[in-house]
Order: sequence, then structure tokens, then C-alpha cells
Amino acid sequence: MNLVRQPSDSTAAPKVLGVVQNFLEDSAMLRWAGVGFSQQESYHIGASLRRLAVETPSIELLRFWGKVLGTEGDYMVAEGVLKSAPRAADAAEKPPVLPDSPEFDVESRGEGANSFTYWVSSGGCAPWVRLPAARASHIVAARTMKRILTGKLDAPVLSMPWYPGKERHLLRAQIARISATCTLATKGWYEEDEEGGGKIKQAEDPIGAFPGQEELASDAAWVHRMPCLNKIGKCSYPDVDALTGAELINEEQAKVIAAQIEAEGEQKGILSGVDGDLAEVKPEGDEGNVVAWSYKVFGDKGMYKFGDADKSHQVTAARSMIWPGATTAAQGTKFANIYIGYAMKSGSLLPPNPLTGLSLLPGTEAFSPLIPDDIMEEPQDLEEHDEPNPGEDDVASQGESVDPGDEEAG
Repeated sequence: MNLVRQPSDSTAAPKVLGVVQNFLEDSAMLRWAGVGFSQQESYHIGASLRRLAVETPSIELLRFWGKVLGTEGDYMVAEGVLKSAPRAADAAEKPPVLPDSPEFDVESRGEGANSFTYWVSSGGCAPWVRLPAARASHIVAARTMKRILTGKLDAPVLSMPWYPGKERHLLRAQIARISATCTLATKGWYEEDEEGGGKIKQAEDPIGAFPGQEELASDAAWVHRMPCLNKIGKCSYPDVDALTGAELINEEQAKVIAAQIEAEGEQKGILSGVDGDLAEVKPEGDEGNVVAWSYKVFGDKGMYKFGDADKSHQVTAARSMIWPGATTAAQGTKFANIYIGYAMKSGSLLPPNPLTGLSLLPGTEAFSPLIPDDIMEEPQDLEEHDEPNPGEDDVASQGESVDPGDEEAG
């Protein structure tokens, strides 16, 4: 939905401020999937998004990302794209960022974990507050801890191990992790940009390539919209050859980066399919029980004729089994992503490792189990053994007295 401003001159064309998601329309589809908000609250969210776009003219695209629950308050989260500043044709190329510099910890705006900008609000008429950029060190630290947010951006993060930031930084790190894992798009909707650099763009005919209704309820129809985060909390590693050739790093630093890249293994590319999720933790012979996404179809499943085209009103929902609360719903030729939860990764929805009985995702167990543990079966009866009596005959066992006083009396 284009957000326009009427010009003062009646003969001039309206000025387009940006494209804002029609959340009231998408929320109707999400409610069929069992997630979302009431119609009245959805209207308030949509109006709040338009207000944010008007107050921030640099916003190019804006959508409602979701709601993060907290102990004292909740966060309404909006996701947007800011217009990039025009660059001069003769502008010098940006120098490479050195691994030891503070700038290396933060990816540039529009790249990697900072592909989008995020704002949060407590809901209602509360103002929107822009979150800081995601930092790689914050993302790495967030993977080592579990904490429910309080709803206060300036609250300290009291955890073990220590977290290097306040709650606003932890919230931004968790949003980056959820977005990289759970933001889905239908296969064929996007394609890689010819300019490269990990950029994508909308395909020329996304409607024509939209998957069929039956295919939507399987992994074959979905791809990841966001680039994958690697072990160092970013979406890419520095170019070791370029840095070494320019003598910006020494051999020891090059070896460290090379070791990190080798430990990472094969990294998922942009627009990778969801069928490869959790492939690294699936036990052999048990791949069918370990799925990262569950699918369910809602509503009328019938097919109707509209002219020469067939149309269905059913809603297909894809729910994440790794981040409970992340849902993608599709109806007809449109889809929408939303997250409503505590921003905590959980492995309780996955079956345990058949060999060890432990979670396939260590460190992700929920505070409160989603389902009770299995009732333990009756233990096997223990095998009875003879009493280990000494080899010689025991006088006491024969019923005779062994009291020395009796012998003296005799």
C-alpha cells in the first residue's frame, strides 16, 4: 500500500512517501492460521505503521514484524528499509574493514544482519523507538544465554555468561537471529540481484511462479528470505586474499580467519530452501522425524473457477519448530510473515536424539516444558543372589552360644 501526501498545488501529482504493509488485510489471513490480533487491534497497528512512515520520510518500505512478549511489557516491532543516500559517481570506494577494528563488529546498513532497520513500540499510541544496529558480538553472546525480556529497553541484562549490552541490544540480536531463520518467501518470488553482493530482488513474474496449493504445505515451496548468520554473528567472512594482498593483515590473522571459515563448513546461500534446515543435526535414519517446519491447511480447501483461472481460499500456515511463535501464512498468491513469542529458541518441539536422549539443539530447552516427560516404565526385577556366607561353619548359625562367660561358668 503506497503512502502518499497530497501536494499543496492541486495540479501536481501526489508524492509517494513509501510503501507500507496493509496489515489489516494480512491480519485476516493470519487469523485463519490461528495467529495475529483482533480486527480492532490490527487496525490500530496499521494506523500506527502509517504514522511512523509519515514521521520518518526516509522510510522506503515498512511492515509489521511481530510482537515480542516480556515480563513487564511487550514490544511491537516494525521492520523497514531506509532510503540510501545518493552517492557521487566519482566517490572513492569504501576501504575494507579490518577484522580487529570496531567497525568490523557491525555490518553496514542494508547488508547481512542489518539488511533492515527495526523500530519498537509498547503499543497503542506509544511512540516508535528505533533500535540500534545489530552487532556480531551481541549475536554471538545471545546464543550462549536464555533470558526473558522485561519490556524496558534500558534494563540491564543480568545473565550468566555476561552480556555486553542492555536489553535493547539483546532484543536487536534476537530479532536478527529470528529473521535470519524464520523469514520465508515462496519459491520464485525473489531472485538474486545481478549486481551481486548477496542482494535479492522481486522476480519479473512472481505471481506466475507462485507454488500450487498442495505444494505450499511442503518444504518444496519455501525459501529463506534473509541471509544465514554464521558462527561469528555475521552473514559473511572477510576476503582473506584481498586483505593479505593489500598487506592489511598478517599471516597469523589470516590463519585465524581461515580456521573460522573452515569450521563454519558449507554455508547456506541466499534464497536457500527450507528443506536443508537442521540437516547438520539430523541423526542417520531418523531424518523424517526431525523437521524444522510444520504445515497445516485451514479454511475452505475447494477449488473454484474464476474465468479461466482456478482459485482457492484455503490458508496454509508454516510454523517454525525452532523458534516457537514464528509463522508464515499464504493464501491465494500472497503470503505474510509474523512472529509472536518470547524471542527464545527452543528445541522442545523436536524429538530427542535417539542415541543419547538429549536435545538435538543443546542449550535450547525451554524453561517450562511444552509437553510432560514420558512416564517411566516399571523397572526390571533385580536378580536374586545367594548370601555371601563365609566358607567355614559359623557357630552362631548352629544355635550354640559364643559368649565367653558361658564357657568359664562350665
